[in-house]
Amino acid sequence: MLRPIKNNVIIELIEKEKITGSGILLSSADPLEANKGKVVSLGPDAEMVKEGDTVLPNWNAARKTKYDGIDYYIISEDEIVLIFGE
Repeated sequence: MLRPIKNNVIIELIEKEKITGSGILLSSADPLEANKGKVVSLGPDAEMVKEGDTVLPNWNAARKTKYDGIDYYIISEDEIVLIFGE
């Protein structure tokens, strides 16, 4: 597994829903809806988020990497804009 250093965080993009609750397949997800991410790993200096949090990062500051065929994004904890509540 990837282990970030300092206050870096590993995020996995949460795909937007493409099927409605009633089963209708949408041609594309709502482009105005923000791309959310799920925190999968933390560096030792990260203090404000925890694994499993759903966050809105500054995607422009994220660095993309691939591990075991899955795309992950590395970002400083300082570039996380908000944490979605439970």
